[in-house]
Amino acid sequence: MEAGLQKKKLEEFSQTKPQELSLFEFLIPENKYSNSIELYDFIPKYYWGKMERLKVENHKKEVLTILERIFEYRGKQYEVRIIPATVMDENGIEKDYYPSYKEEIIEDALRKMVCDGQGIFLDDQAGITFSLYELKKELKRIGHQYNDEQIKKAFMVCSRATIEVTRKDGAKILSSHIFGAVGLQTFEEWKNKNNVKCYVQFNPLVTTSIKNKTFRQINYESTMSYKTVIARQLHKRMSHHYTQASLTNPYSILLTTIIRDFGLTRYQNLNMNLRDAKLALEEMKEKEVILEYKIEKTIEVQKRNKLIDIKFLITPHPTFSNEMRIGNSIYSKINK
Repeated sequence: MEAGLQKKKLEEFSQTKPQELSLFEFLIPENKYSNSIELYDFIPKYYWGKMERLKVENHKKEVLTILERIFEYRGKQYEVRIIPATVMDENGIEKDYYPSYKEEIIEDALRKMVCDGQGIFLDDQAGITFSLYELKKELKRIGHQYNDEQIKKAFMVCSRATIEVTRKDGAKILSSHIFGAVGLQTFEEWKNKNNVKCYVQFNPLVTTSIKNKTFRQINYESTMSYKTVIARQLHKRMSHHYTQASLTNPYSILLTTIIRDFGLTRYQNLNMNLRDAKLALEEMKEKEVILEYKIEKTIEVQKRNKLIDIKFLITPHPTFSNEMRIGNSIYSKINK
């Protein structure tokens, strides 16, 4: 086994497939849907910028600080601490990594493969068995091509980075890696044998959502095709929460909420954040997720008309509204 990855063999796990996992699946040809996960998918656990590492003197090591973020979910405030993963590079230098764009894309691709019937419970935790060939084929299909080394590193980051979530009252909700376990052959075997079976055990919150049937349908093809972080995260958020989507019931969200809950950098000039949000909304219009949007600015007159916040009033596209109605029907059926 590769150093640092799970040393337990696949056959050493208790392997089951509970009914709830079957309900998570969409076993139809050319299905474009996956599922969003209650709470877990809305923790701002990814880092979107350049990672500024500090070099440790007299050591072959480059470190990152622990990220601390505040976010709100269903009206409750939480704090998340993201403890970076340490991975040794090809030059023998230990470097810290935050989970980022690549890790999110790979995890979402694996979850889609679960929806397509490859899921399994490993020691009563949701997981998946797959081959490198299958994963690379799915990533290529959705426009994300990563080489063997990039995929391996993403698995290392997901199995080592720690996510700690606490409520405002101090109650701990989660302390876990993104992947609870990862099983690969040695890297030399792995890259030379595309059909060698691998496995991943997902975060415990994924298991909880599947068991409690709190997942909701999401258009995987659209979310994976976005060029902007905001569009992908906002589409996920709307798909999970905006259950009464209609032309007469617009969706509203503040720019400061987008910045906080998506883990974005707030610029000194908020107009720069507004520019990024508008680019994302235009991209969502192209995908027929939103029909139109309006902007309401909050200005502080006493400070030379400084922009304080923006409220976006978003009218859903009929295509998105119809998807939400179908998703509501599915959710109702599985939660009878």
